[in-house]
Amino acid sequence: MTRARTIGSLMLVLAAAWSGVWLIQRAVRVDRGAKDGARLLERVMLRVRDNYVDSVDAEQMWELAMVGMLEELGDPNSAYLTPDRLERLERISSNTYVGVGLSVDARNGWVTVTAPRIGSPAERAGIVAGDRLVELDGRSMKGWTVEEARIAFRGPPGSTLKLVIERGSGTDARHEMTLERTAILNRSVARAIVLDGGVGYLAVSTFSDSTETELVDAVDSLRTAGARTLVLDLRGNPGGLLAQGVRVADLFLASGQRIVSTRGRAAQANAVYVDSTAERWPGLPMAVLVNHLTASAAEIVAGALQDHDRALIVGRATYGKGSAQAIYRLENGAAVSLTNARWETPLGRSIEYPLPGEQRLQDAEPARPQFKTAMGRTVLGGGGIVPDVISGDSVAEAAERRFNVELGEQLAAWRQLTRETAAALVRDGAVKDSLFSVTATWRQRLYREMERNGIFVSGPTYADAQAAVDRALAAEATRLAFGPAYLQRRAARLDPTVQRAADALRKARTARDVLNVN
Repeated sequence: MTRARTIGSLMLVLAAAWSGVWLIQRAVRVDRGAKDGARLLERVMLRVRDNYVDSVDAEQMWELAMVGMLEELGDPNSAYLTPDRLERLERISSNTYVGVGLSVDARNGWVTVTAPRIGSPAERAGIVAGDRLVELDGRSMKGWTVEEARIAFRGPPGSTLKLVIERGSGTDARHEMTLERTAILNRSVARAIVLDGGVGYLAVSTFSDSTETELVDAVDSLRTAGARTLVLDLRGNPGGLLAQGVRVADLFLASGQRIVSTRGRAAQANAVYVDSTAERWPGLPMAVLVNHLTASAAEIVAGALQDHDRALIVGRATYGKGSAQAIYRLENGAAVSLTNARWETPLGRSIEYPLPGEQRLQDAEPARPQFKTAMGRTVLGGGGIVPDVISGDSVAEAAERRFNVELGEQLAAWRQLTRETAAALVRDGAVKDSLFSVTATWRQRLYREMERNGIFVSGPTYADAQAAVDRALAAEATRLAFGPAYLQRRAARLDPTVQRAADALRKARTARDVLNVN
């Protein structure tokens, strides 16, 4: 079959002339050249099927041709989606899944509960953080990975699973319980707390179909708790649903203000999205945090609020994923994802970087096109959203990317080992208070464990990624020793970008004041 794949790859260039039309809509009228190309490729396929020295899977050959044609576009967002990939994509875009509501970790060879979701079957059954999962439907869970556990937790609504948990030690340590799977809300708002000086802080992790509702609830709760300003953290947010990005921007803008526009070849790909409701929290001073992993719908929100002088943007230049994709379903249950439009901010700035693979412009490179807001502020185009205030170590970000590249497929194993090392440090009494510092000894201990477990990263790369390693170790140790609430507060208090935004907000009396930061 390897040889079949090789031959399939040789046919990809031939496929490029016609496969896109054949895949998307056979009924579309094509010219003579396209018809000739289709006929030629079909003849080659028949020759390979009937005369090649080894038997080949014809269906797989056609699929390889489809994949290769889309790869020739040079667009990472255009792809052939198998039925499994399509299902995963739809699941990611949804705010719910069917399961039992357990967040788990792998510790000392066992799957261990980190937290049950509030109101979930797991919480109602009495499962608590720290419980060790020993058996699932009669199978020992010793040595299971977190992903294996998550897959086993999910299933059809109303189906059940039997768990044996271990809590404490002794003859009464094990308990058996039956849980019924049900729809579980997958929240977009990851953290929401009030910092010193009445600064509300919340992080949005993705734009799913419940993001707007969750954000409204979170901001209202923060204001009730005493927040007079708001930090909206979109760092690391990969985006998601365009409609949700528009609705979130709508919450902070005035009726009639443009949010984003899309432009494409097809008429239906051209659209202008305008704010349709009054501002929900008028006059609320706010800052938005972004970085190189802020993308797609998250960039739409940041760009709209920056163009309309509504928020101070703090951090590093965003990812630059300024294109929209349409999903075209196929007869075999698969689909094609095709880029059919590009987005522009209200001032006409393109979010997309100009060419695939082109070296990205730096945060404030003079070559970037300049635009003026209504307040006369200069904002930059050229791809991605460039913050008003640059904050965050770009050198550290590059080092973290190199670290992740070297880890490759071992990234998940490294995260698990980091959790296990942090747990050992907590057991050893190394964590004294919630504002502890990660020491060189801790980092060396983790590196030795990496070597012992066959997770290889070069010494210089590991040293350069110290900030990322320290952050991961500190997060796990804090959560284990003091709980999620302390983790949120510690992360915000020790994060220089959060504090930079918070300092600007504490000085602001009006929403416009924060934009005059020096």
